[in-house]
Amino acid sequence: MWISKYFVYFVIFSVMGWIYESAFCTIKTGKWQNRGFLYGPLCPIYGVGATAITFIVDQAEAHGLSDMAGWQIFLIAFFGSIVLEYVTSYVLEKLFHAYWWDYSDVPLNINGRVCLPASIGFGIAGLIVVYGIAPFTKQMVGWIPPSWMEFLSLIMMAVVAADTTLTVSVLTHFEQNVIALESTVNQHMEEFVSTIQEKTQEASANFAEERARFSRENLERSIQNMEKTHRLALKRVQGFRSTDKEKEKRVYSREMVLESIKKYISTGRRS
Repeated sequence: MWISKYFVYFVIFSVMGWIYESAFCTIKTGKWQNRGFLYGPLCPIYGVGATAITFIVDQAEAHGLSDMAGWQIFLIAFFGSIVLEYVTSYVLEKLFHAYWWDYSDVPLNINGRVCLPASIGFGIAGLIVVYGIAPFTKQMVGWIPPSWMEFLSLIMMAVVAADTTLTVSVLTHFEQNVIALESTVNQHMEEFVSTIQEKTQEASANFAEERARFSRENLERSIQNMEKTHRLALKRVQGFRSTDKEKEKRVYSREMVLESIKKYISTGRRS
């Protein structure tokens, strides 16, 4: 019973996180942004964080620690968000060579995965969840009978599992395409270099320009052959990292991917 209850909390918090994240990014960019890892209106990382802090506070109250101070909740949310964001970013990048957020331009960041300003914000968000959102959510679902709670959680689990499977399938397929694309680019550039007679500064500039041009053309060709739903999944990715472990250079950035996707996203047709 308690697992079903907290899973329902997780879905509700994930939807709230998606609304916040999409609204914030839309206002920031001036264009609609569908944020999140999954196809559906869910941001699982928000759901996990909010559910975790709710569970911790509930357990503390169950063990007679109902007077947990605000600063304690803040610190739990602060350090918890650091662990959650860093581990999630690291795992997703290792699995898909992609990243959904990047704090590299924000002061006091660690490898672009976490940063002090965002962690402070999540610490404050923890207080909002505990004192505002969680009580409201508990009241909202409190009227649901236990048997219906079990049924509702099973339905939600099935939907989230299907969404996750589809998203992972798309990203895995694209990650394999990226490996093939990089191999093609490297082979093309070897042939290109062999045609250069003088190793001058101008030749170096031509090399970089040719690599960018050929990479973009191959990426666009790959995206043209995708279904519209696949392009939507890629549109939510912040960027892709090289599969070459000896370099951290970003070969396919969010800008390059989006520039290729936007040509076909409105029609969903293959060209």
